Amino acid sequence: MMSNTKELVATSVHAINQDKMPLFEALVHYAKQDVTPFDVPGHKMGARMNPLKAALGEMALRMDVNSMKELDLLSHPQSVIKEAQEIAAAAFGADHAYFLVNGTTVGIQTMIMAVCKPNDTLLVPRNAHKSVMDGIILSGAKPVFIQPEVDYHFGISHGVSVSNIEKVIKEHPEAKALLITYPTYFGSMNDLKEICRIAHERDIAVIVDSAHGAHLGFVPGEMMDPIACGADAITISMHKTGGSLTQSSILLLKNERVSPEAVQKILSMLQSTSANYLLMSSLDVARRELALYGCERYESLMPIVEKAIARIEAGSRYEILKNDYVSKHFNQSHDWTKLVIRVNGIGLTGFEVYSLLKEKYGIQMELAEGYVVMAVITSADTAHSIGKLVQALKDIEINFGESTVVMSTNVTADQANELALSPREAFYSVHESVPIDDAIGRISADTLMIYPPGIPLVIPGELISHDVVKQYHYYRQIVGEVLTEAKEANHITVVKEMV
Repeated sequence: MMSNTKELVATSVHAINQDKMPLFEALVHYAKQDVTPFDVPGHKMGARMNPLKAALGEMALRMDVNSMKELDLLSHPQSVIKEAQEIAAAAFGADHAYFLVNGTTVGIQTMIMAVCKPNDTLLVPRNAHKSVMDGIILSGAKPVFIQPEVDYHFGISHGVSVSNIEKVIKEHPEAKALLITYPTYFGSMNDLKEICRIAHERDIAVIVDSAHGAHLGFVPGEMMDPIACGADAITISMHKTGGSLTQSSILLLKNERVSPEAVQKILSMLQSTSANYLLMSSLDVARRELALYGCERYESLMPIVEKAIARIEAGSRYEILKNDYVSKHFNQSHDWTKLVIRVNGIGLTGFEVYSLLKEKYGIQMELAEGYVVMAVITSADTAHSIGKLVQALKDIEINFGESTVVMSTNVTADQANELALSPREAFYSVHESVPIDDAIGRISADTLMIYPPGIPLVIPGELISHDVVKQYHYYRQIVGEVLTEAKEANHITVVKEMV
């Protein structure tokens, strides 16, 4: 049975022509005209041959143009961009859609700023992406962090539980909004429909970081996308799982808890006034592909993935994260297009297997953690591409596997850091750089993280604990780099203590 949004998508194909690509079609038409440009960009539609033109081709540069009447303006859409966004809204079952050229990052920041004024309370999972933390700084919201469910067996975090959310809402009835990551980076999905019901009963808006869920409304089966669950504002990374060009995303609104006028105003503040038409038009194309062919392609892909999982696990010490496991242990569901493979059973860390897959087999995985590697499956995958991954994993166990099992206490954080200052207060405070080992007990003015996934070990305003420093050294040793603002190695920026 299709979810509500899947039914809406099917209906919209008939009600609104999902075969149309108004922005893409207008851009291609313009690029094919005999135009002598005296506007920007300065390459003048690729007038001179250079390495960029040689690599991309003439048409790509002819489509890289500036805003003009026939191509509309992203900050104030009136024609083809407006129509393209309306078709996208229908495709996803939303009331409004906004094209983003600064990635899901700008969508998340916009959602937070649209629902929270300075000092408003925002309920947010502690394993949220860095862009959420930056949105908190920009908005001045007061975060109340909710600890996610920690999976020690796979060494990852899943979504926050319904019971934890209900408890925090009761403790903070003044909250203006609740932010949910759905699905999580590793594909876990909590009961978002019930979460929306609980939050809406208390007039709390639900905003969703669905960076990794653009495909959910087009996958046959029981997986529900955020719109079907009742969320108010959702940002999806079309470039991650929807097939558009990198950095292009869509912000969706449903219901009236988040003001469309506020969203458009904030986007006009945060996004570039020179929006890239290649990125925007790729959203038009990717939306069409999902709306017309997504269900069919994912339906064909599902048995291929199921067979691959069986082959990977057969006679091996690998283990795949599956829906039954996540449901049994965490009362959540799992998106099967996130192929999370537990590899520490073969005596290697996820980081080692990640490197072997790239260096020995030419396979680029999405990410590695201490115990796992993850492959993102999309409708562009085939039995051939997935088969290459299966065979490479089999070869790695035979040729590089060890008899021991890799275990570590540092693979994932299991408790939230204490928040001593709001992230905004810490960001605007006087800072100093200190050696990381001397920073225990100090207030961080920095964000420490590895990317991907971009989930911070510590954020501005949090106290730096002994566990944070241990995790920092673990990642430095295993990965080689932890992203930090400090200029010196093994240093962190902290709030300066005033004497």
